[in-house]
Amino acid sequence: MSRIVIIGAGIVGLSVARAALKRGHDVIVLEQGPAPNPQAASFDNHRMIRYPYGSAAGYTRMVTEAFSAWDRLWSDLGTAHFENTGAIAISLEAGDYAQKTLDTFKAVGLPHEVLSRDGVEALCPHLSLPAHAWGVVSFPGGPLFAGRIVTELAQWVRDHGGIIEHDCRVARVDLETGIAVRADASEVAGDLLLVAAGAWLPALLPERYGKASVYRQGLCYVEPPAQYEQSWREAPAIAAIGDHTGYTLPDRRGAGLKIGYSAHRRLARPETDGFGSDLESESRAILGAFKPYFRDFEAYRPTRIQVGYYVLDASRRFEVVQTGRGLVVTNCDGQMFKFGPLLGERILGMFAGEQSASDLAHWAAGY
Repeated sequence: MSRIVIIGAGIVGLSVARAALKRGHDVIVLEQGPAPNPQAASFDNHRMIRYPYGSAAGYTRMVTEAFSAWDRLWSDLGTAHFENTGAIAISLEAGDYAQKTLDTFKAVGLPHEVLSRDGVEALCPHLSLPAHAWGVVSFPGGPLFAGRIVTELAQWVRDHGGIIEHDCRVARVDLETGIAVRADASEVAGDLLLVAAGAWLPALLPERYGKASVYRQGLCYVEPPAQYEQSWREAPAIAAIGDHTGYTLPDRRGAGLKIGYSAHRRLARPETDGFGSDLESESRAILGAFKPYFRDFEAYRPTRIQVGYYVLDASRRFEVVQTGRGLVVTNCDGQMFKFGPLLGERILGMFAGEQSASDLAHWAAGY
């Protein structure tokens, strides 16, 4: 039996904790805030899992593995926090995200359906698209109810013997020896020290990650026009509309209709820029990108902004880096949630010698 020490009680940290406990290891999770932490990138009403991934064939294939890992988690939790709405990528021009997604689906042999503009609008009557538009739909896909997942997963870890130290700030980390030093100067050592600190990684390991690009992302919850409430609820999640980086998650299980616009992100740090938002100006910036495509656009009413932070570089590939007894997971780009349980299992497989650290890193990078 080994001791696994984990910094961060988000989806990656808790998934590694669960995988370690299932293999009989001792687990200690150190979380700087409450566990789960409402300010963590893992905490929101819902997050998307979907096959449309543009030209990223590696991650497209990985989604199938991810669904199997989620099924194993649902078995442990006794319930499935997921709704299979399907996901759609909508093409507006040649070579855009939906076209790349379709090419990838064909290359990897993934079942899908191609819809004309009229077909997309029949499926999503709240949309108004140009005549040349078309869409590609795939199943399964849709919302993972993130807040419920991390809350129940944290409780599962506690119930199965894991220790979660909440409101525990880590002052220093020695990756080589696997030692984490708490703010009170006490130390905890692990045979494996996992650092899954998200956007707080640069502050925790400034000598290695101090220059990492951390982005603030705002997501807008809205109330749609009354005549489109049901169509939004029944429609698939939108993974992309052309290349304008917009996406939506439907209001299932009371989660609310969420609108995201990736181009809205900006460089910032959570420890200095905080989590506040001006609803009027920020919702205008997010929703404005959808004005050409939403019917009765002026009737949409923003209700709140969900603020999150994440590390992202130009490669947009996950990084899993081993140094001695330490393992750092970073560059999660707001995309990691869907892969959390799968990555947790893979990391413990690597620790057990079933896969090398370099092979794990190669796989996590989507190759």
